Amino acid sequence: MSTVAFVVHEGRPAAVEAAESLRATLEAAGVTCVDPAGASADLVVAVGGDGTFLRGARTASRMGAPVIGVKVGRLGFLTEVEPAEGADLIMAALAGAMPIEDRLAVVAEPLGATAFEPQWGMNEIMVEKGARHRLVRLRVMVDGAYVTTFSADGVIVATPTGSTAYSFSAGGPIVSPSVEALIVTPVAPHMVFDRSIVLDATQSVVLEVVGDEAGILSADGRAAIELPVGSAVRIGAAQDRARFVARPAAPPFLARVREKFDLPGDPGDR
Repeated sequence: MSTVAFVVHEGRPAAVEAAESLRATLEAAGVTCVDPAGASADLVVAVGGDGTFLRGARTASRMGAPVIGVKVGRLGFLTEVEPAEGADLIMAALAGAMPIEDRLAVVAEPLGATAFEPQWGMNEIMVEKGARHRLVRLRVMVDGAYVTTFSADGVIVATPTGSTAYSFSAGGPIVSPSVEALIVTPVAPHMVFDRSIVLDATQSVVLEVVGDEAGILSADGRAAIELPVGSAVRIGAAQDRARFVARPAAPPFLARVREKFDLPGDPGDR
């Protein structure tokens, strides 16, 4: 018997309704539906938008299962499945008849006296300022070699999947999710150098909080972890990758980029 765990945007009534309908259809077909807390499942179903999908992806990574996103709301890069087609595609995924995309994820681990549980992210790890009207100074090392010290609102280490999220808003490049890379992007740096640095996924980044202001760390926008001055974190590719179900005949990545960002021009232009 197959088991499905649901992660739902509880604050969006349309998402709750869609999830309840999917649960009823799946259970009628003999599928067991469970709460993700402390459970294991063959598949995680995220019902909502891209933020819900990120929560679902983290849950799925802990279970070693793939995640499928059912879209309720605005167009996103991650949630592609419409509620009306959700049950059929979920059943096909459980039967092994759907393609699974395997993507790079990142993990942040404490160094030295800093203490916290490793933080997994499908989109990004960010270290940012803790005080609204202050800057944070972050010393950047790559594979043990000093690169620079950013005075900025923060520094993002993103995956290609996350290159269209916060990193993009901060001026970072769009990177195809098929590329194995880490994107280091400063947020509003108060210095001449304000560009992203693209690294090989086998490299690791160390961010150390220096100067007078503490920082905070977050993964995929989750609850922040305080980083006192002197704290350091190592960020690199996660052993547990993000795996999610791809909708058949889904538009290619750059077609979604064109639609999401309303790029000028028409496919028929000559």
